[in-house]
Amino acid sequence: MRKILPLLLLLLSATTLFAQDAEHRTGLTFSAGFGANDIAVRRMIGSEWAALGTLGYQRSNSFVTTTSSGPVDVDFWTLTAGARRYFAQKPLRPFAEANLGLRLMEFPGCGHLRNPYASAGGGVEYSIAPRVSIEGSAGLAYSDFNQRCTANDGTVFRTDQHSLSTFRTSLSVTFYF
Repeated sequence: MRKILPLLLLLLSATTLFAQDAEHRTGLTFSAGFGANDIAVRRMIGSEWAALGTLGYQRSNSFVTTTSSGPVDVDFWTLTAGARRYFAQKPLRPFAEANLGLRLMEFPGCGHLRNPYASAGGGVEYSIAPRVSIEGSAGLAYSDFNQRCTANDGTVFRTDQHSLSTFRTSLSVTFYF
């Protein structure tokens, strides 16, 4: 279903996709292929800057090794805010961007966990129609995760994780309105 949603939005807006009207300042971005499951919103500020926001959700199964209760469902939410600077006008627009984010999850025995992160990178956005663009990006991400949990048997777990990693997105499609 996640892979079909961008196609459905494209079909629903097909009658106005190629209209030559006023510049559209707000965009909704979806990943195509094997990208993230996040939905991003972008608001153009002038012709060189954009404010970015992202909301992501993932549900997975996890096993708690200190109990024999079997797998438990864990929900992960991701919230990100950032800014993007464009260096050229349409149709081919290279950019640099910086983002700050927070991953939220609730894990049995640990309560609400927060994992802040930051990323910086760049890429290229290509306008294939007045209201549609495709893009790809790459960069660096830093994450800081500190967790202290007490299991049902009284065992205390402590995890400190600091990671610096590279990232590369799959193709993303943005619909402007």
